[in-house]
Amino acid sequence: MLVQASPGPTMRTRESGDCTRNSGGSCLSGSAVAMPTLDGSSIAMSACSSSGSTQPASPMDTQVCISKKQDRVKKRIIWGIEVAEELQWKDWELGKETTRNLVLKNLSLKIQKMKYRPPKSKFFFTVIPQPLFLSPGISFTLPIIFRPLEEKEYMDRLWFEKAEGTFFVDLRATLPCHKLTCLPLLQLPMCAVGDTVEAWFDLDNVGDLPTFFTWEFPSPFQMFPATGLLEPGLACQIKVAFQPLVAVIHDAEATCWYGENSRQKCSIQLQAVAKCAQLLVSIRHKQPEDQDAIGFHKVLHFGSVAVGCTAERQIRLHNPSVVNAPFRIEIVPDLLAQDQAFSCPTAQGVVRPGEKKCVSVIFHPEALSTRTVDYFSITPSGCASQTLLKVVGFCRGPAVSLQQYCINFSWINLGERSEQSLWIENQEDCTAYFQFAIDCPESVFSIRPAFGTLLGKARATLLCTFQPTHPIIYFRRVACLIHHQDPLFLDLIGTCHSDSSKPAILKPQHLTWYRTHLARGLTLYPPHVLCTMLKEKKLEQDQNGALMLPVEDLEDSPAPQYPSVPPMTEFFLDGTGNMAVFPPPVTIEPVEVDFGACPGPEAPNPVPLYLMNHTKGKITVVWTHRPDCPFWVTPDTCDVPPLKSMAMRLHFQPPYSNCLYAVELEAFAVYKVLRSYNNIEEDCTVCPSWCLTVRARGHSYHAAFEHHVPHYSLDAPKLFPAVPSSEPSYRSLLLVNKGPMLLTFALAPRSSADVTLRPTSGLVAPGAHQILLLCAYPKGTTWKQHHLYLQFNSCPQYLKEVILQSREEPRQLQLDTSQSVFFKPTWVGCSSTSTFTFHNPTRLPMEFEWRVSQQHRKLLAVQPPRGLIQPNENVTLTWVFSPLEETKYLFQVGMWAWEAGLPPGAKPPSTHYLLRLVGMGISGSISAKEKELDFGNMLVGSEENRSLEFGNDGDCTLYYHLHLEQHSPEGDAEDPPALQLDRTEGSLPPHSQDTICLTACPKRRGQYSWTLSYSLLSHRDNKAGEQQELSRVTLEAVYPFLSILDVCSMGSAEGITRKHLWRLFSLDTLNSYLERDPTPQELTYKVPTRHSTSQTPPVLTPLKLDFNFGAAPINAPASVVLLTLKNRGVVPVHWSFLFPSDQQMDLELWAEQAEFDCTELHQMRVQDNCIFSISPKAGGLSPGQEEMVQFKYSHVFTGTDRLPVLFKVSHGREILLNFVGVTVSLEQKYVHFTSTSHQFIPVPIGDMLPPRQIYELYNGGSVPVTYEIQTNILSQVQEKNFDHPIFCCLNPKGEIQPGTTARTLWIFSPIEAKTYTVDVPIHILGWNSALIHFQGVGYDPQIMGDTAPFYNISSWDSGSTHSKMLVPGQDEYHGGLRDTEKSQRKSLPRLHTACGQKVLLLRGLPDIPAAAPVLGSEHAKGWPPIHSQLSLRDPNCVGFSSVFPKLILIQPLQAYVNC
Repeated sequence: MLVQASPGPTMRTRESGDCTRNSGGSCLSGSAVAMPTLDGSSIAMSACSSSGSTQPASPMDTQVCISKKQDRVKKRIIWGIEVAEELQWKDWELGKETTRNLVLKNLSLKIQKMKYRPPKSKFFFTVIPQPLFLSPGISFTLPIIFRPLEEKEYMDRLWFEKAEGTFFVDLRATLPCHKLTCLPLLQLPMCAVGDTVEAWFDLDNVGDLPTFFTWEFPSPFQMFPATGLLEPGLACQIKVAFQPLVAVIHDAEATCWYGENSRQKCSIQLQAVAKCAQLLVSIRHKQPEDQDAIGFHKVLHFGSVAVGCTAERQIRLHNPSVVNAPFRIEIVPDLLAQDQAFSCPTAQGVVRPGEKKCVSVIFHPEALSTRTVDYFSITPSGCASQTLLKVVGFCRGPAVSLQQYCINFSWINLGERSEQSLWIENQEDCTAYFQFAIDCPESVFSIRPAFGTLLGKARATLLCTFQPTHPIIYFRRVACLIHHQDPLFLDLIGTCHSDSSKPAILKPQHLTWYRTHLARGLTLYPPHVLCTMLKEKKLEQDQNGALMLPVEDLEDSPAPQYPSVPPMTEFFLDGTGNMAVFPPPVTIEPVEVDFGACPGPEAPNPVPLYLMNHTKGKITVVWTHRPDCPFWVTPDTCDVPPLKSMAMRLHFQPPYSNCLYAVELEAFAVYKVLRSYNNIEEDCTVCPSWCLTVRARGHSYHAAFEHHVPHYSLDAPKLFPAVPSSEPSYRSLLLVNKGPMLLTFALAPRSSADVTLRPTSGLVAPGAHQILLLCAYPKGTTWKQHHLYLQFNSCPQYLKEVILQSREEPRQLQLDTSQSVFFKPTWVGCSSTSTFTFHNPTRLPMEFEWRVSQQHRKLLAVQPPRGLIQPNENVTLTWVFSPLEETKYLFQVGMWAWEAGLPPGAKPPSTHYLLRLVGMGISGSISAKEKELDFGNMLVGSEENRSLEFGNDGDCTLYYHLHLEQHSPEGDAEDPPALQLDRTEGSLPPHSQDTICLTACPKRRGQYSWTLSYSLLSHRDNKAGEQQELSRVTLEAVYPFLSILDVCSMGSAEGITRKHLWRLFSLDTLNSYLERDPTPQELTYKVPTRHSTSQTPPVLTPLKLDFNFGAAPINAPASVVLLTLKNRGVVPVHWSFLFPSDQQMDLELWAEQAEFDCTELHQMRVQDNCIFSISPKAGGLSPGQEEMVQFKYSHVFTGTDRLPVLFKVSHGREILLNFVGVTVSLEQKYVHFTSTSHQFIPVPIGDMLPPRQIYELYNGGSVPVTYEIQTNILSQVQEKNFDHPIFCCLNPKGEIQPGTTARTLWIFSPIEAKTYTVDVPIHILGWNSALIHFQGVGYDPQIMGDTAPFYNISSWDSGSTHSKMLVPGQDEYHGGLRDTEKSQRKSLPRLHTACGQKVLLLRGLPDIPAAAPVLGSEHAKGWPPIHSQLSLRDPNCVGFSSVFPKLILIQPLQAYVNC
């Protein structure tokens, strides 16, 4: 039995699994997770979304039950035997036996042998146990009988035994029970807030009894059906609807209660994610006038659209979120529904995730020459955000013009006909409908065609005809009616002569004079009276020839001129009604006659007409009558005395029955005196005729005949245009006869009396159209309905009701309800802004002006102060508040609003509004989080960014300007700034933080310091306030500082002393180069770069020095030199040694150089054979870190090997090292001189024991050599210096073993503070000689004082320590260690006597043989005494006045003090 929760159950069977259903009702198999696909359909558990709420009564909410397949017996395979896991008995009865079969099947390929044991209980039994033999593929059925004795559950087991082991089958008998199952978890798709998604799952009744269920679920989940009855073995589809209200993750549990007293339950976990939908609105095919900027309201411009036409533009809705975005588009309800020119066909919809949807906006204007503004709100589901779309459009109508507005037919004879052409043009690109208000067949004037349609930018030719019937003056002003445009007027003039009557010829100038006379009130006088008054000087002629009163009678007021009358006013106030612009000279009543039904055969009674002459002259009235016209007036010609009336009769005789008749009869009234031109003495007195018209209609339908059905279309507006108070409002209607028969219309009497229709009746030919004009004077500011009833074909049942609404537009604007503006607290001297929006609810543009009192103009300003607000437009003003002191301000400002478009000088009535503004002036300051910002150590030329956080703790917004002042070092004006700010101006809201980025890029070495200050900006005078310090910024700009710490040699160079090696590698010079700043050329490539295309790269550094590896025999062990590099700087250093090949770019074979010079070939040989090698060639050192670099020179080829190697310190120095090495042949002598000049250490004069100094000679050959220093040159120097040994070589001769260094010992002993030089030859016996230039400097320590730096140096034998001074530019290294840190300052004592005499200290110098390598005090005893005789010289040179004694004897190492 199937039980449903609501009527109309749906039954459906299924094979397996759960059933899923989408919105279309299809079923899909799936699992428990609902996942929407890209096309919006669902997979797995069905899910769909919609923008509406879930309705339980929908067909999909009906309980859907599905029958379940019988549960299959679960089987297992044990040792090749397939057997059920369990046998179950259901629906059993007490005392009855129920049998179930247990099937065993052999799935193996061999015979299975087993036996079984019967169940233990007495309620389950089987046949007598016996052995079983199962062949492959054979099944055996074992019956098992269950016989219950009590109503309870029974359980037992049936055991089987095999050779492999035992297994069992459970036997179970259960009682009927309630049991429902469902999925433990249901994951619904993500859903937008305000939207709805749905998913389904199955509730299965796996029990044995029909079960009632009830669901309990939390909000925002809903489940359908919530209650129901489920039969055993059936499944019910449960629909879950999720409609979130907030964007959170929803995880809730739904509980299903069932069973007796609903005590049992099953639950399902419902999980869903709600997200806010987002819609990005943009304008498709954006025009220049559109506004589509992010963060501003959108403005969609339609431009100029023709009235009655429709323009369409599109906006694009983009959904960047991951959920559907339902939306609705509503027009802001500020206008009357009939006045809404904009519409959006798509009121609501859904944008899929990541997709875009285009929505059309339509502009269909009806109000001419108006700028229409409206607003659309685009709101996604949940109303989280709203986009306001402003739409703007202008309605333009046709622009029809005539070639000329006066057709002069001049004069013709009676019975003749005259024609002239005239073109009519539409200057706009919209369709124009026109019609001339003249019944051409019944008039002396005719225009063909009298109506028509002009397409955009089109022109048509009209044919005007004049065919008079009487010899008089003819003038008729014909209105050209145009749909959606003011009428045009065409003046038709002509004169008819006969043999007996020749009236004055009417000209266009006469019309001009007539209109001037009309304004001056002279048209009521006949021409002969005006001539008499002109002769009597009662009238004068003005400069245009028109008549006027004498000047003395005008009382200093100008003569009236004909005013400019609006076309609509002239058309409606033509004198046929109760109002007229000027009183008509001649009138006729009635102007419209309806004969009604005249079926005949007798003619109807004529209708009396009353013609009144309001002039002061006799007039002649002539009616135009065609012979075939069914309407005529009698008499057709008559004279009417001045100020008298004349009775006439209007006759109607229909020639055919069952027809409609309507005509416009025409009559011309003219002064009788004008019938002959001889009566006219002054041409300016000629007056044109007056045209009188009478509309007559009737029909000849019999009462039994039905009038033919009219077929027409009527373009009727719903609203009158907006007009100011007491101004008329006009509209046009277009009636088109779409039938094959004539169509007559007439205004029914019950129409609203406050609306005027012109013409009130008429006849429309088949396919023709009639233009009707409406005029109303709106009264009151509430909408008023006007009902017009048009009767067609003279039949009361053919009525058309036209309903229009009008109102008098109020001069008012809608301000905010509070009418208050509040400014946030503002810093004194600064300005804050606040916006204020007001709305124009009227349909007229309004002008407004805000008037701020003079005393408040320094404090308060508004932009714009005045302007124009279009109908239904919102204008947002910006108020600027600039306080002058710390206080609270309260202002009241007035706004005046009046109607726009008034003529200059007019004083329109205005409306006054008051606005309340509140502000407060306070003070404020800016503070930085870090008062001192240190960049630390930076490489020169590098760039580093730091952020400085600063904030405003006050209550007002501060506008600031940042100033950066550099204190050190003083840079040139042309140098780029070493510190830059990402911005220098900005604003800080109250209680906010901001961050500026400081970029440091020092260009030279030094200690940099800046002061970052700020000044608050004033919006009043655009001046900055006093500067306040914000933070101090410092940095240390450095270059990488790398130095050579130590040097040692190995291999063939092992015999070179460290001091000699220091000089060979020019390490003093190298260290001095490394201490200096790099040149700009060296920084061309800041890091090692392959930049050369030649074998010899260009040299970008001026620094060059030699790395001399000395000399060694061929095939000797390689000369190895180890240099210790140390980073003495404060930044990491990256260095590299670049061979020429390391600087060469990789080129294609065709681009490589084909020919090489000798130098390039030599370098290629050196590099290819690895004669010079460096390990490592590059590396990096942290501050204070040391690294050893190995330089290796292989003695492969004899001769001198050279290779330029570039020593590159990244971001630092670039030094060209010329690697030089010599390889000599075996048994060849070779002594390597470090240089041809040698500088001795400066020695102070008067030193008792001058230091022993060394000059080294290195034997780079493979055989011993003997050197000999020529000392006779030294004796010559001694003779020139008072026989004092200035230079003394202690070992002038010796032998140098191969690969060793000989140290020649020298003593430099100056006696004067000057530079001594000597060129000494050194001979290598059996080889070459060299001339070495020795130089020494003597100085007076008493004169130099503390400016003389002394250095402790070790002697050759390390037995004594002496002091030496370095000349400017000379560095001293000991063992590779630069000892400037350990230098000591030392000076000889200056002795003074009591009498102020100066003391001269003399010291004996040793004179020992050269063979003595070591000199000590024991050797000094053998020195011969020195006889020194002091001679007096010029006291100005040495400062001595007298020396006593003049001759003394000084023993070796003995000192003598002489005064």
